[in-house]
Amino acid sequence: MCGFFISNSNIISEEHSLIIDKFLSFRGPDYQSGVVKVGDWSIYHARLAIIDLDDEANQPIRDSRGGILVFNGEILNYKELGEKYYSIEYFSDSLLLSDLCKDNKLAINELDGFFAFVYINNDGKIEYACRDRFGVKPLYYYEEKGKVSFSSEPAVLKNLFGCGVNQQAIEEYKCLRAPIFASSYFLGVKEVAPGSCYAKGAYFNLEQFLERDYKNISDKELLTALSDGINSRLIADVPVGLLLSRGIDSNLIKNIGEFNKYYSIGFENDEDISFLESKNIEKLVIHKMTAKEYKNDFEYLLKLRGEPLSVPNEVLLFRIALIAKQDGIKVLLSGEGADEFFGGYDRIFSHFANLNQFSLNDFLEYYCYQMPNKSSELYSKFEKIFDSCNLKSPFEIVRWFFIRYHMPILFRRLDFSLMAAGVEGREPIANLHIFDIARKLQKDSLMKNKLGKIPLRKITAAFEGNEFAYEKKIGFPVDLTKVFDNKGNLSSYQLWFDKNLEILR
Repeated sequence: MCGFFISNSNIISEEHSLIIDKFLSFRGPDYQSGVVKVGDWSIYHARLAIIDLDDEANQPIRDSRGGILVFNGEILNYKELGEKYYSIEYFSDSLLLSDLCKDNKLAINELDGFFAFVYINNDGKIEYACRDRFGVKPLYYYEEKGKVSFSSEPAVLKNLFGCGVNQQAIEEYKCLRAPIFASSYFLGVKEVAPGSCYAKGAYFNLEQFLERDYKNISDKELLTALSDGINSRLIADVPVGLLLSRGIDSNLIKNIGEFNKYYSIGFENDEDISFLESKNIEKLVIHKMTAKEYKNDFEYLLKLRGEPLSVPNEVLLFRIALIAKQDGIKVLLSGEGADEFFGGYDRIFSHFANLNQFSLNDFLEYYCYQMPNKSSELYSKFEKIFDSCNLKSPFEIVRWFFIRYHMPILFRRLDFSLMAAGVEGREPIANLHIFDIARKLQKDSLMKNKLGKIPLRKITAAFEGNEFAYEKKIGFPVDLTKVFDNKGNLSSYQLWFDKNLEILR
């Protein structure tokens, strides 16, 4: 897990290193390369060492043919790929990826993990600029006068190239709490789409996997896929912990995997915290956040990120990751992906499970925090993306949207919040092992009595009992009126919106 910047822009010079370091060094506290010049390319890499802790895996990596690799993430089947292509044991996924790129042996769809990487070949050309299938790791870029710059954080590109604020992104923030279509909050700063390569186009088409190959999946098959997915996300040369809540997803992970410690956070008298305290779970660390602590952390994160945060729990994630880091934990697992793969947003999925035809207005009323005007550009963008989807089932159309567009928002939240604390976040359910099972399950297998994730609940019930497993999902939002001065008597949502937008003003 790391952060990088790589550019062939003529304007990048040594004086820009302070800007790059300011907005990227937090992503790699174990090693920062400084700005390195190779041919036309200016390169910076900050490393959080998780696999192969030796200095040989520091980046940028320059191979024997003159190619250059910068890489953020983890390739968890690197040993298997090393055996397959080189018949040797690799101890570094970065060095394995470098060799695959150098020798023209890379098949992106073979990579099991989460990643964003750029490889420049020995002719100084972009061979790869890839992002993983589901968009777990960020990869932004800016193009100007035939030159291109890539970065793990959009604030780097905004400050280097003087990009203005994208007003359309602010409209999306009001409705969606993230710039889903605008890519970033800054004009000209775009993102490489999940499952695609800047230089070669898409290598993974989500739509082709949905609404087909339905079958009955046994509990044993699903449990095997869950075990494979979770165990693959435990591969690390450092201690691994689990973010634990009252939800079934994190508890399912807890019962299948083995972790050094568990971590949970909330405010005094939060129901999640009270519930976990009553369970007397061994190796569980609970932190009760104060309003002052929350406000200080929020202000720090907002300045560090240089753009609005998405939801208030990002601040909680940062604080609990700091506590885990103090315990020596460098990787924390979380349950993202379960709701998107298995129809877990009960209200919206159960509604569309009972429709014969997709309704955009219905979808927006369920999904948006604030309904976009029908004459707005945002409404038009929603129309365009749903018109482009060739799926027929309203339920599958919604599942497609949540996996393709919503899930990367959750990944961005977890990635930034934990990286700001020097910890890698991993989502063991959001991987190909489990997706390949979930996609084969029809809506009737996933939904029952307006409750989603039925297959996951059945397995959870074997560990925790039916009462826990079939409990309805309940959110516990942060009450920001108790955190910030509120002279205008604003709602918690409006306070969050206004405080975050200050960074763009």
